Amino acid sequence: MAMLFQSKYAGLKQGVSSSYEAVQTVQSDIDFQEFCLQVLLECVSKDRPALLQVYLSLYTTIGYMADEITSDISFLGDSLFLSSLKLALAYNEALLNGRILTSRGSIVLAIFLGSLRKRVEEILNCFAGLENHFSNYLKSGRWPSEISDEGKPSTLLSWYLQWYSIPTPTVIKTALEKIKPIRTTTSVPLLRLLLPGTHISAIDEINKLFLSSEVNG
Repeated sequence: MAMLFQSKYAGLKQGVSSSYEAVQTVQSDIDFQEFCLQVLLECVSKDRPALLQVYLSLYTTIGYMADEITSDISFLGDSLFLSSLKLALAYNEALLNGRILTSRGSIVLAIFLGSLRKRVEEILNCFAGLENHFSNYLKSGRWPSEISDEGKPSTLLSWYLQWYSIPTPTVIKTALEKIKPIRTTTSVPLLRLLLPGTHISAIDEINKLFLSSEVNG
């Protein structure tokens, strides 16, 4: 039995060694690195070695996001990885809410997905100029230049729009025109009705810009 176990995971151990060295190059806190070791233990102990690559791929991708906006080198060819991550999060939430029933449970640990969500939002929130670029985008529909002293604002803005499911400026302007005649201290509830797929964080930003334009106007 021991020889069978050793044979089955001989190749896996070699792959884990090289993959984990790559993971170590990604800047992250110690707690998150320790959690990745726990993930390794789970994959091996529960006889699900194929999931290890999924965990490592998701983890390193988040690290590449930070490198992407601070380097001239492109680490990520597109933003499809965000769609994949959002799909995994939506599937996990459906399991937790009972909308999907399965005896196998979640494919990826819920706490791991929660950590990834937090790290993505931390990357988006750390960019000081994003609010101004988002405001200009809503007003004119124009994108910021790809390379600037701030990094890659165009790339970051595209991530922001996709992550928070923000519609086009035309759709947002139409929604704002509908609620403009209504006098209220906040347009958040109405915006949530008119833009049901948009994340509440983005709704708050749109509300701030709307109130600011009302005051300045």
